[in-house]
Amino acid sequence: MKPQTIILSARVVLVGTFALLMFVIPELSQAQTVEGARVIEVSSSTPNNAYYAGGQVTINVPLLADLSAIGGTLTLSAPIQGDALLAGGTIDIHKPIAGDVRVIGGRINLEDTVNGDFMAAGGIVNVSGKAKNTYIGGGTVQMTNGSNGPVTIYGATVSLSGEFNGDVQVVASDRVSVGPGTIIHGALKYNAPAQADIAASAMVDKGVTYIGAEPYLPTAQQAKTFALAGFWVFVLVRITAALVAVGLIAGLFPLLTDRVVEAALTRTPERFILMTLLGFAAFVAVPVLFLFLIVSFVGIGIAFIIGAAYILFLLLSYVYAAVLAGAALMRALRKKRNVSWRTAILGVLVLYLIGLVPVIGSVVEIVLGATAGGVLLSLLYQFAFRKYSRDLSEF
Repeated sequence: MKPQTIILSARVVLVGTFALLMFVIPELSQAQTVEGARVIEVSSSTPNNAYYAGGQVTINVPLLADLSAIGGTLTLSAPIQGDALLAGGTIDIHKPIAGDVRVIGGRINLEDTVNGDFMAAGGIVNVSGKAKNTYIGGGTVQMTNGSNGPVTIYGATVSLSGEFNGDVQVVASDRVSVGPGTIIHGALKYNAPAQADIAASAMVDKGVTYIGAEPYLPTAQQAKTFALAGFWVFVLVRITAALVAVGLIAGLFPLLTDRVVEAALTRTPERFILMTLLGFAAFVAVPVLFLFLIVSFVGIGIAFIIGAAYILFLLLSYVYAAVLAGAALMRALRKKRNVSWRTAILGVLVLYLIGLVPVIGSVVEIVLGATAGGVLLSLLYQFAFRKYSRDLSEF
């Protein structure tokens, strides 16, 4: 584990915080404009809050209220009088924004003034405009025109130039550089593996403070020890959680557990293959359906319902895959056909040990999970259409 990992983790936490702020804080007003399409070009202004979602969103006219937009490419070519909430692959802000800006994306480019706070999280963040307060988390961060207030940056590579009217704090996992002619009317405080490359002509009114990596980063040996301990803690927690989940489900729903085992292990090989293929189909088809619905915008509500059901389906498939592993082992060793919570717990340990075998272990886990998922879908189908359908085993 590299020492810079801790700094990178802090940046990931910041990015996650930004993402949460972006989708939780803004309030939806009663008067609003909502639009979703693959390509959106806004050419008429609106006094209401505007919400857009599409593959490509371009704002060509001034907006008099707040803007919320998500898309592959977002381009703001006109002023925004309210706040801006943006998420996308590439985001270009060419005109001023009167309120706050919260943005997350792969590549972010700010070229004009933000009268409020600017909060950004992205892979590459280029800022040539100025904001009242600036908070950035990213891989490569460049500020080329200073700022109108304090600046806080978490990144890998951070470059600063221009005139900054406030303190600047930087945490970098790689390097920090301050360009020629840069003026900071405050203090520069930074944390990086090596001292910053500060041009001789740069001026910092309240001095430069280099924290360095040593005060909070462990040594290489300590990092290896922590990593090893963390790995075993993760394994223990994972196994314990699986044991509890499988034991509870098998104990609380014995009839369903017996039916799953019976349908998977006591029928013909053709039935087993059919259930496995059905499970595989569900594993692949549901995410595709989810993506189609989420892109269509109008199907977002249904997509989230399907997504929640799919997560539950995957969980139950894993649980009953462990049950099938335990039941198969008990039948092979002791010819025992009844399934109890003890058998299910044994299956968790068996499935975990199988998973340790390279390639083969993963294949077995996937096959058992698909089989369990197929059986669950078959039982659900029979339950929902019992009066109108035949058992799948008859086909």
